[in-house]
Amino acid sequence: MPATIMSALFLLVATLVSLRSRDGAASLLLGIGVAVSGWRLWILYRGRARCAAAALSRDDAHELERRFGVSYLAFAVLFGCFAARALVLPISSLHLPVAILVVGYAAGAVATTALRPLIAGGSVLLAVLPSVLVLAARAEPDHAVAALCLVALLTGGLRSLTKRHLAQERQSATSSAFAALARRDHLTGLMNRFALAEAIAGFNPAGASASSYALHYLDLDGFKQINDQLGHAAGDALLCAVGERLTAAARSRDAVARLGGDEFVVMQVDASSTRVVTERAHEIVQRLSAPYQINGQVVSVGASIGSSRPSSRAGEMKSLLEEADAALRRHKLSRAVCASSVRRQGLEACA
Repeated sequence: MPATIMSALFLLVATLVSLRSRDGAASLLLGIGVAVSGWRLWILYRGRARCAAAALSRDDAHELERRFGVSYLAFAVLFGCFAARALVLPISSLHLPVAILVVGYAAGAVATTALRPLIAGGSVLLAVLPSVLVLAARAEPDHAVAALCLVALLTGGLRSLTKRHLAQERQSATSSAFAALARRDHLTGLMNRFALAEAIAGFNPAGASASSYALHYLDLDGFKQINDQLGHAAGDALLCAVGERLTAAARSRDAVARLGGDEFVVMQVDASSTRVVTERAHEIVQRLSAPYQINGQVVSVGASIGSSRPSSRAGEMKSLLEEADAALRRHKLSRAVCASSVRRQGLEACA
């Protein structure tokens, strides 16, 4: 909207100057200005529509910023030349609207593009300095005072621009840090439930079906006993060690999350078949079942795991986790029944 208003005001004042002065240079700058203003507005409105539709990749965003910067600086050059030309013309009644337009443009650029200091600062200098030079070249004291006022306003505007940019950088850094913390488990540094949901929602492999990923839901066997015997500090250290092993075993696009307590989830991206999912679950259990060194002591825990893949019945994270949790409980129950049989009948082992 500020760019639209500025373009309309430029068109109004430039038309007035062109009609009143009958100056060929002013008329030429008016014509070029209309074209550049239209180009700038087209880039802004088209970019705004693409941003609203979430249709921009990072590369697209950089390209949009580059085009925006070029169009903004091009308009500033044209505007600066027009203002200088208008102030040279011997029609003093035209100088007031031109001066107001110069100050308004500089204030608007500082206010609306503070996040892009090179674009904002460059455009302000290009738009204001030509008028300063024209006024300073005049011998009259009132023109010298006007030039001095423009320089003072320019200096203050650039200083304000710098301060706003630094403040916005600090705010953005703080917001990014809080956003990252909101997506991480406070103890292990793994994804939390919210980040896992984002990873699942954003998973869209090129040329692959949605069923090409799986969730492995797991918890630790005997974790409560370790907490009771060695203390919560040892329990926390064990959870961190488990997280490190899961992260080390993860593939490039896999996701590892801790939901709470001793409950972890691994999102396996390469899950094209049930056999692949089963093999990966077995690999995770084997890796986690190896002994740990915790506070100078050797600690051993087991792991129980249940897996699920997207289907017509289970596609969202909640349904997938419920299905994987049910598989985990069935696995535990099966092992408990088998262990009972071992004690009663002397079987060799349980799977």
